[in-house]
Amino acid sequence: MKRLAIALVTMLITACSSPYSQSGTMLVPQQHWARHRHSGSSPITHIVVIMQENRSFDNFFRGFPKADSATFGYGHGTKYTLQELPLKWTHEINHYHYEFLEDYDGGKNDGFDRLINGYTSGCKYLPWDWVNHPSCWSWALGKSSAKMAYSYVKKSDIQPYWTMAAQYTLGDHNFASTNGPSFGPHQELIAGQDGHASEVPSKMPWGCDAPKEDEYYLEYGPDDQNDFPPPVGHEVYAIPGNVCFSYPTVASLLDNASVSWRCYKQPKYINGQPQDSYWLDAFDAIQAVRYGPDYRNVVTPDNKVLTDVTNGNLAQVSWVMPHGGASDHPGGGSGDCGPAWVTAIVNAIGQSKYWNTTAIIVTWDEWGGWFDHVLPPQYPNPQTQALEGLGYRTPLIIVSPYAKTHYVSKKRHETASALHFIEKTFGMPFLGFGSQQKYDDQRADAYEDAFNFSQNPTPFKMIPTPPNYQTCMSQSNPPPEIDY
Repeated sequence: MKRLAIALVTMLITACSSPYSQSGTMLVPQQHWARHRHSGSSPITHIVVIMQENRSFDNFFRGFPKADSATFGYGHGTKYTLQELPLKWTHEINHYHYEFLEDYDGGKNDGFDRLINGYTSGCKYLPWDWVNHPSCWSWALGKSSAKMAYSYVKKSDIQPYWTMAAQYTLGDHNFASTNGPSFGPHQELIAGQDGHASEVPSKMPWGCDAPKEDEYYLEYGPDDQNDFPPPVGHEVYAIPGNVCFSYPTVASLLDNASVSWRCYKQPKYINGQPQDSYWLDAFDAIQAVRYGPDYRNVVTPDNKVLTDVTNGNLAQVSWVMPHGGASDHPGGGSGDCGPAWVTAIVNAIGQSKYWNTTAIIVTWDEWGGWFDHVLPPQYPNPQTQALEGLGYRTPLIIVSPYAKTHYVSKKRHETASALHFIEKTFGMPFLGFGSQQKYDDQRADAYEDAFNFSQNPTPFKMIPTPPNYQTCMSQSNPPPEIDY
C-alpha cells in the first residue's frame, strides 16, 4: 500500500509539473509543418537505411568527443552514475509507451529508476486499462533494477560504430519519431505515421499476416477517465483482427517516380528453425504492399544485401533490418554481432561501384528503456492531438562520400528524417502532399546539415572489423531475437 501511495503521489506531481496544461495547451514549441514539392539536386542516387534496435544515444555514445552525452542521471532525487555494461546484455528493460511516460515523468526526466513490471492486485480498473493509471503500476524492486537503465555500452564492444561516427557524421540530437516501442518507428521509416499504434501488436508477425484472434494496444487519445492530462492521450484496447493499414507509404512515391527499392529482412525459418526477428518488416502491415506486386521487393535473408552490392544489383533505395544475432537489442537471444553486421554492409558498399553515389543511414528505432539525459520535445499528432512523439534520442550515423567528415550534427533529426531524405533526394512530394493529411515526414528535416554536396567525394576508408567478425558472418542459423 505504501508503494501504491507513492505511485499515486508521483502521478499527481507529474501532472502538476507537466510541460503542458490541463487544457491541452502546449508549452513547448511546435515544429512548422511545411508543405512543398521537393526537387532532387544531389549526387546521391542510392540510399541504404540500416535500422538497428533499442539503444539511446547516451547508452552508445557516452563520452564521444564534442557530442552531447552524460555521465550520470537522476531518478526521483537519486543520482546514478552511468555504469558500463557489455553489448551482449541479457536483461530486457521495459520500453512500452507507458514506461516512456514514467521515464519522461511529466518533463522531469527522472523515471528511469522505476521499471514497470505489471499492475497491482488492488487495481480498480479493468485489466486492459491499467496502463493509463500510474496508481495501478507495480515496479521491479531492488537496487540493480533501479540503476540498470543508467548504463552505457563498453566502447570496445561497439568500436565500429565509433569509428564510423568519427570518420563521417554522428547525429547527437536524433529522436525516435514516436514515444513507444519498435513497431511505431518502423512504420515511421516508410510512412511518416504509425496508425496511432502506441504499443506493439501482441503476436507476430506485426502486420497483415497476423493471426486473426490477436488483440492489440493500437491507438490513444484524450479520455475523461485518464489519470494523465488530456494531451498525453489515453491508450485504447482494440481487437482489429490484425494490423493491416491502408495509409500511403513511400513505396507508392518510389513506384510513381520509377525509383527501385528493396527491403531486406530475416526469413521466418532458417533450416526449418523459426526465427524471431522476421517481423521487422514494416511493409507487412501495409495492405496495398502486402497484397500487391510490390511485396516482391521485400526479400530474405537480410544479408542478401551483401550479394546484391557485390553483383551490382543494389536498388536505389534499400532498407536493411537485422536478424536476431545481428540486432543490438538487449536481452532474449540477441548477441553482439550488430557492429560486425553493419561493418560488413558499409565496407561492401564502400569498396563497390556504388560508393560515390550512396548515402548510408545507420540508425536505431527507439531508446529501449535506456537512460538519456536529453528531454524529447512533445508534439501533438495532427489527427488525434495526442502527444505521440517524439521519443528519446537514438544514435544516428551517416556514412557517405558527401557526408561531412569528423562532424557531430547538433540539428534535430528524427526517424522520419530518413523518409524525408528519400523524398528530397529523388524529387518526390511529401506523403499526403496536396491533401489535408500531414505526416511526420513534413515535420522532420532531411539531414541537410550533415552533407556537403559541393565537396569532392571522400575516398572510402575501410572500417576495421571487430574481433568477432568471422564468427558473426559465418552464422548459418543466427540466434533468435525476442523484440518489442
